[in-house]
Amino acid sequence: MNLSKAFPSLATPLSTSQVIGLYFASSWCPDCTPITPKLRMMYEGQSSDKKLEVVYVSSDNTEEQMKNSLSASHGQWSCIPFDSAERSELKRKFGVCAGKEVRELGMSPSDRKFGIPTLILIDSKSEEILTYDGVNDLLNDDFIQKYSL
Repeated sequence: MNLSKAFPSLATPLSTSQVIGLYFASSWCPDCTPITPKLRMMYEGQSSDKKLEVVYVSSDNTEEQMKNSLSASHGQWSCIPFDSAERSELKRKFGVCAGKEVRELGMSPSDRKFGIPTLILIDSKSEEILTYDGVNDLLNDDFIQKYSL
């Protein structure tokens, strides 16, 4: 899987970190509310040689909603541009989206493997998926140790 070729927005995060976290979430989702600040705190607590780079894959309703959420709640991490086809392509590739997006993404309910929030961790060098369950690892406070971050 050549993620940087298939998804050019991931090229820089893949080349500048050991692990990237694709954070599928939205500002309107109540389940995302406790996750986003915890992820931000962990991300901002890294040393200057960041081992983890987070990329936000938004399920917000509008670009303005996404930008407001990024500036108010998120860390200084990357995001897939709202109007980029990559945003929908990433959701389809990994089977992650809000329930209300399934039809508009052209997915069947069985194509949707995960809802939001989902944090997929990927080894930047091998591009192997380390986990689809980064949210639970983050909540269990063993995130940094488990992934040597």
